[in-house]
Amino acid sequence: MLLAEITDTHLMDGGVPAYGSIDTKAYLEAAIAKIAALTPKPDALLVAGDVSEDGTPGSYTLFREMVAPLGMPVYVVPGNHDARERMRAAFAPDGYMAATGPLDYAVDLGPLTLLALDTLEEGEVYGTFGAERCNWLGDTLAALSGKPAIVMLHHPPFPTGMKMDEIGCRDGDAIGAVIEQFSNVEIVLSGHFHRSIHRNWAGTTANICSSTAHQMGLDLVHQPGFKVFMEPPQIQLLHWQEEIGLSVHQVPVGTFDCVHESA
Repeated sequence: MLLAEITDTHLMDGGVPAYGSIDTKAYLEAAIAKIAALTPKPDALLVAGDVSEDGTPGSYTLFREMVAPLGMPVYVVPGNHDARERMRAAFAPDGYMAATGPLDYAVDLGPLTLLALDTLEEGEVYGTFGAERCNWLGDTLAALSGKPAIVMLHHPPFPTGMKMDEIGCRDGDAIGAVIEQFSNVEIVLSGHFHRSIHRNWAGTTANICSSTAHQMGLDLVHQPGFKVFMEPPQIQLLHWQEEIGLSVHQVPVGTFDCVHESA
């Protein structure tokens, strides 16, 4: 199984540039073209939040129109820029989100199960999850009886050493305490920080995917404020092989020349 992952597309209603100058629609078009050109074709697309920048119905309609030509299932979680009820309405036709309440869900991907966690705290940039839903996470993982699982949420529940940690998921320790009880969690996927970051956490691999558009500045000394850079965007590929397990590949978006090819 091959899964493509993107995050933080930050689309605006009508496709206008985010922050007045970042053409997030054009960047997403480039990412979609990269995914469409892959061999083999991915089986599904995972989106780790901040689909929208402005939380408008038009931004979600635009996203759905843009990814539709890929012809594959698309699974999203909300980020801090998303609007929960508008996202629910936009993705209701796909049938995997609950009609009410948080947008947590589990979907069967064949050899894997995707567990999506809704960490949106509307009106705040940080994320929350809560004890009751940690119980749901534990019960859902237990019901898998060891089947490999991927956990996806927007706000990283683990520290990275970056200044961005202050706006991560405030219930990260509680989420980690659940996950470390299970050996079948292959990886924890997140977005929000707009950088490719990897670490060991809660007995598994934890990962942050780069944005399809702008990236946040690398800040390990915690300077005041946040800086945005137009560093190369990436998509991420998760390749599952029964005899090997899960491999993760970062793929830069763009066209690059082949300078050598062996026979």
